[in-house]
Amino acid sequence: MINFSLEPTCEKYLVGIPAGVYLLEARREGDELLPVRVLFASPRLREILGPAAPENMWDPEHIHPEDRASFLEDARSLLETPGESWRLFRFRKEDGGFLWIKEGIAVLEKESDRWLLLGLWVDLTEEKTGTGTFALDSVFWQSLFGKAPVGLIVYDLEDGRILHANPYTLRVLGYTLNELREKRVWEVVHPRFHWEIRENLARRIRGEISSHTYRDLVLVTKDGRERVINLVTDSLEWEGRRVGVGLGVDTTPQRLLERRLIEVAFFDTLTGLPNRHLFLEKLRALTLRGARRREQLLVAVIDLVDFREVNATFGYEAGNRILSEVARRLQEGLRRDDVKSRFFADKFGIIFTDIRGTYSLQVVLNKVQRLLQKPFRIEGQDLILSVRIGGALFPRDGESPEDLLSKAEAALKRAKENDETVALYSPEIEKHLSEEAFLRTAMVEGLKRGEFFPVYQPIVRLSDRGLVGAEALIRWRHPQLGLLSPIKFIGLAEKTGFINELGEFVLHRALTDLAPLVKRKGLFLCLNFSARQFREASLPQRIEKVLSETGFPPERFHLEITETTAMEKAERTLAILEKLRHLGIKIVLDDFGMGYSSMRYLVEFEVDKIKIDRFFVSNMLREDKTRFVVRTIVGLARNVGARCLAEGIEREEELRLLREMGCEEGQGFLFSPPLGLEEFMEFAERCAR
Repeated sequence: MINFSLEPTCEKYLVGIPAGVYLLEARREGDELLPVRVLFASPRLREILGPAAPENMWDPEHIHPEDRASFLEDARSLLETPGESWRLFRFRKEDGGFLWIKEGIAVLEKESDRWLLLGLWVDLTEEKTGTGTFALDSVFWQSLFGKAPVGLIVYDLEDGRILHANPYTLRVLGYTLNELREKRVWEVVHPRFHWEIRENLARRIRGEISSHTYRDLVLVTKDGRERVINLVTDSLEWEGRRVGVGLGVDTTPQRLLERRLIEVAFFDTLTGLPNRHLFLEKLRALTLRGARRREQLLVAVIDLVDFREVNATFGYEAGNRILSEVARRLQEGLRRDDVKSRFFADKFGIIFTDIRGTYSLQVVLNKVQRLLQKPFRIEGQDLILSVRIGGALFPRDGESPEDLLSKAEAALKRAKENDETVALYSPEIEKHLSEEAFLRTAMVEGLKRGEFFPVYQPIVRLSDRGLVGAEALIRWRHPQLGLLSPIKFIGLAEKTGFINELGEFVLHRALTDLAPLVKRKGLFLCLNFSARQFREASLPQRIEKVLSETGFPPERFHLEITETTAMEKAERTLAILEKLRHLGIKIVLDDFGMGYSSMRYLVEFEVDKIKIDRFFVSNMLREDKTRFVVRTIVGLARNVGARCLAEGIEREEELRLLREMGCEEGQGFLFSPPLGLEEFMEFAERCAR
């Protein structure tokens, strides 16, 4: 059973209409539509029916025998094409006489085999029998036209001229009645419907059809706005001529709501571009077309580098203006057929169609770069943003939209890691990402299972090769992969943030391992800290806590920081180093000469030791320029009051030359590889002087 209640306002309108109105619940049995119960019958309907009950409206026994077959057929046609329909028949009254009834039926709701129908009965007995007039100025029609909460219009079928319209229609269109009578029906609708309306008028004049239903017909109001209506039309005889009667409902608010819901669901609210969901749907359609046409597509994902800095510096409103400008440039600068999308934040997507070979691919990628590398004007400043682009080709790299987008994003990831502007997907990227995903999980589990451990590489005095300290290095023995080089996992740990947990483990373990030996032998311990660790303002407090827990002498702890890390945020680095020095910790500048540093900061950092990178050490015997650089670093260290330590020493000639230059300390395979704790203890007993 259908549950239905009539709103009071709607019921007031229906009661006031001078035509019979009813709501009927019906059920479908095979190809028959049978009445179940009358939910509402207006006073005018009961007046038309007289003593007959409303339930008899659909009783074939109350239909004139000549009209009965068409009456039933009309009901069956409603089953086949649910919507609106009109039928004309004679209804038998209780006194045996007949009424001419024009009935309109609309399907309001369907639930399984139950239907909710809205019906309208107009008594045409006087018009059909010649006992009355059909004048539009009659009380009946004026009342019907004036009170109906729908649009009603009468027009001449021959020339389409509008004869009459009710107040509802006038409000929707914005015309007065006299203005509307100067127009033909097709002149108040959108031009794209002109031909359809004129053709239907001609067919009705020829008798081919008597009625027609328009769905989503677009009207053009007096002030040029568009309104969407559903319109049902029929034909009648009036004063010796054929006229058309139309009944319409304005569905514009509903259509606007639907459009807004579509915009929210499928479009980015800031830029108006399709969102990721619609991007995938469009990609799905284009891949199907591309498969038929053997057409190649490029799926590109674009990322704006360091866009967070823009928001942090200029604010989110300025950032949004840049994003909107990016969208505008892509819309105007690329081909109309190319699909542009904003996924989220500063990530955009593009589908390039009809890619024809390597040259075509290069052209479109270069065009995107040119569009986005032009300066953006923000608060009177020209701001240049770098972009990274990852791409995947259909059908070479995949056929499903999700697969193509995933591979384009994988290529983007590779571009960002390698600091390249553009990267295209390749199987090697997939392999790299798979390994990375595996290692990311394995690292976390490995730390819990004790698979990580420190090793210690001896550091010696170059003058006599006496042991003066050690550098703690991390190693990972995986149960399946065996002993892994730090190159395999340190970069990944840095990228994922796991370096903080790993660094905390090495710090605590190394200080615990070597505290007794360091105190007894007077050695020092070097430990390298990454840029990610140095971003933590609490680093000095955490180190102080571990020093206290392990009893390690702070003055024997040498903290290594690379030149690049030191210069990343120089002022912040300086503040952290001051706190560490206050604890008595020594500062070592690692890989000196491999990055970019200012002499001012080199002085202000007050480093205790400068470490010469192995690149210079291994090349200084072959190249005069490299030898000059090493000599300069040694001299620079002496001039700023720091000691000098060379790493990667493997040959006696390198040792001799470094001694001559005045370098005090060194480490490398010439003296010893990194050793486990027990081996290092033995080495220390032999070599400490």
